[in-house]
Amino acid sequence: MPWVRSPCLPSGRRPQNPLQAPALCPANSLRARPCWRQRGHIEKSIPITTLTIQRLAISIPRGVNPIQFRASNDRILAAMKEHPDRFIGQCYVDPHFAKEALEEIKRCLGEGMVGPGELYTAAKVTDPLYYPIIEYCITQNAPMLWHARADLGLIRSGSGYPTMAPATTSTAADFVEIAKRYPEGTFVHGHIGGGGDWEYMCKKLREVPSVYLDTSGSVSEPGMIRFAIDTLGVERLLFATDMNFESGTGKLLAANLDDQTMNRICWDNFNKILTKRGIHAN
Repeated sequence: MPWVRSPCLPSGRRPQNPLQAPALCPANSLRARPCWRQRGHIEKSIPITTLTIQRLAISIPRGVNPIQFRASNDRILAAMKEHPDRFIGQCYVDPHFAKEALEEIKRCLGEGMVGPGELYTAAKVTDPLYYPIIEYCITQNAPMLWHARADLGLIRSGSGYPTMAPATTSTAADFVEIAKRYPEGTFVHGHIGGGGDWEYMCKKLREVPSVYLDTSGSVSEPGMIRFAIDTLGVERLLFATDMNFESGTGKLLAANLDDQTMNRICWDNFNKILTKRGIHAN
């Protein structure tokens, strides 16, 4: 089953729901609740109606060779075609297959996907293997989303701090490096709550205004969203869920944001990215 990433677009009506604002959720793997089954039906148990979520950005970050990652992307394309008013697709590739990966990015973007994501730990965002993909995405105004963490064992190399994340996991420092190399690119740092020192993450990302940060991740600590807003500015945050809708929504609600701020995180910011790409969420 595909993972659902949650850039979502809730409905424009004033919802009787916890979000109290329209939401355009940026994609983040919803590992716990796949909503697209192999037989082609939307899972009934997902509370997207309760949350008045109109649209989901979805991807399947899975595939260790071109045959496998094409198959993953084919399932997303099928979901998009069957439910064009519900799903916004993102494509996954492994950059070690340079020719095939770039061809697949071109195919998927050509069929209406918004951009690559969630690109995982096959290589860091800074790896030169990604340069051709980034350069092509820039020509297409396509946002690029990578999985990222801030474990002490990753951000303090050689410190001896343990981490279960592979050394090829991207960190905020990697996003700073790649955004300085490609300042015209649109990069999305996945998961403020992906694990590790999220305060460091926010502070580090201040160096590059072209990098967005999404609100997803299994870590839901008090003050997380407020700190990100104060450190980066509300215009750089994208609502996303990752593990499940409940905790993803809960950490946003706990921040007690006003309607205007909630609107920008849940709708306006990601909608501007989509509009630049030529996808109109309305």
